[in-house]
Amino acid sequence: MTTAAGRRLAKLESALLPREAVLAWLVDAQQSPGLVDHVRSIAELPVEAAPLSVIGERVDAAVRESLKGQRRDDVETAARRAQGDAVFLFCLVLVLNGEALEVARVEGLRAAVAFYWMGALLGGPHDSPTSDKDARERRDAWRLWRGLVDRLATDVQVESEARAGLERRYLGGHDVLFADAAAAWTSHVDLVKRLAGLAEVIESVEPAKAARRNPGGRGGDSFDARVRALADYLADDARVRAYEILGDRERAVSIMESRLRA
Repeated sequence: MTTAAGRRLAKLESALLPREAVLAWLVDAQQSPGLVDHVRSIAELPVEAAPLSVIGERVDAAVRESLKGQRRDDVETAARRAQGDAVFLFCLVLVLNGEALEVARVEGLRAAVAFYWMGALLGGPHDSPTSDKDARERRDAWRLWRGLVDRLATDVQVESEARAGLERRYLGGHDVLFADAAAAWTSHVDLVKRLAGLAEVIESVEPAKAARRNPGGRGGDSFDARVRALADYLADDARVRAYEILGDRERAVSIMESRLRA
């Protein structure tokens, strides 16, 4: 390879559009043991070598190369906009990983409680109910338990669909989870699937319809509405973080105010 060709290749590799620049960082970052380890490694880097600095430089170079010869003001505006897009995508990756870790932690505790609750119900009295009140209380206990299992299973689906939708929309379908977040999420999903499977078995032994909860959650009455609402919520979280990084606190505050009014 000639020296000129080598310089040209290096220039192309250092000039990437927002999505490509963030994905280039993400693919490399996902080789680390987990999100926390990666963040710690970032803290030790000089500012110019930090991910956002490198991503910003690549995006800026790509914009200036594509708009070479155009008005300076137009180039500067396009460069700032592209860098803002890249910061948003970077923040979105962090938000989605944080969401997976937090939901797996909190809902994992709830799933563990469901297992202990099931054990208590199965270990309860096995003789025939002594009264209508006794029979009703037993049915209500199973309905409440099944309602919890239903909620856990539905929430897993909503979280998975919302994250997948955001990955498709903003990151070309690339999986955003780091190793620790992926392991925590997979473990939680497996636990909930086991509960749901046991609920199906128990249904034939202790027949009782589950107490169905309102699937609305964050702004919707249907499953699809819940997915859209959660995706919008997470994307807005990423926007708020991006605006704060970019120093546009007014727009960040505007999003939070809109959320509070909703």
